[in-house]
Amino acid sequence: MHTNDVRAGYRIGRTSRRTLLAGSLAAAFAATLRPAVAQQAGFAFSLPIGQPGQILGDGFLIRHGYATENTWYNPGWLHTAEDFYLPDGNAAGAGVYAVADGEIVFAGSEYPGLVVIVQHEDDLYSMYGHLDYTLAVENGRVERGQLLGTVLDRTDGRAPSHLHFEMRTFLTTTEVNGDAPRYSYGCGFNCAPGPGYWPIDAPEHPSSMGWRNPTHVIANRAYDREPPTDAEVVVARGAPPEAILWSDPIEHADAEQITTLALTPGDRYPLISIATGQEASFETSAEGYGLWYRISVPGFNRAWVQAASPSDNDTGSDGRPSSVRFDFLPAVTANE
Repeated sequence: MHTNDVRAGYRIGRTSRRTLLAGSLAAAFAATLRPAVAQQAGFAFSLPIGQPGQILGDGFLIRHGYATENTWYNPGWLHTAEDFYLPDGNAAGAGVYAVADGEIVFAGSEYPGLVVIVQHEDDLYSMYGHLDYTLAVENGRVERGQLLGTVLDRTDGRAPSHLHFEMRTFLTTTEVNGDAPRYSYGCGFNCAPGPGYWPIDAPEHPSSMGWRNPTHVIANRAYDREPPTDAEVVVARGAPPEAILWSDPIEHADAEQITTLALTPGDRYPLISIATGQEASFETSAEGYGLWYRISVPGFNRAWVQAASPSDNDTGSDGRPSSVRFDFLPAVTANE
């Protein structure tokens, strides 16, 4: 059940909106918290990629986040997905996993590589692009964390191997990938995978057309009940040497810096709750990502840390960051 209590400027519930720390602190914000469950069996949603035996998402970088501009590949267009890369290696062969229970409603195409689309609810689908041509499963029901396939080893020279991952409210819709696409790009008539991009100068934001910020969706829907006492998050590989502990997510006017926390990849901390941005975010850079964990740290029983941070590994034509780095990840693995 989701609560709707209001206290100290927080709305306790499913969704929120925020702008990340990017050189300076953001202004006022109404964060949304959602109770968290970190038991493996309690996870309803989890990240879509991982390496065998490792925490899902660990070691990966979102080089082109949701509704950001990919200047080196497709300048002038907003990305409708998240591209998961290994920062210093080839992601080919990495496992691609269902982010939640659902039904495969599409498997095929040439993206390049195959596309799998899973329906989770009447109005919620996940899409996995650039998969190898041998899938682990092609139809039927799937469970959260079930292997769908692996990332294709790209040999076309157009881009390094990566996973293109979308969350959206439609399988096909008239204006995007149905019988009357608004913009002629890529996919074509009644093509379920869709274009993967939306014009940066279009009057409509991708969220207006039914795409959603995947990180926000997964974090917002990850847990179903109150967190158990063994709920944990893990310091990710690639995290900085230290993180700031805050009294509240920094978008709150009364947020105060408590101290800094030295980070060692693999270290675990009890997870209390999550604050995350709007699923239908209307931001157009990685600064629009919002993901905070409230954790228990010795001496500071309940402090907030920024779990996903904008990175200038890639930038849009306006110089704003397009990449997203995970510093903390839920302690969850695939169902293998």
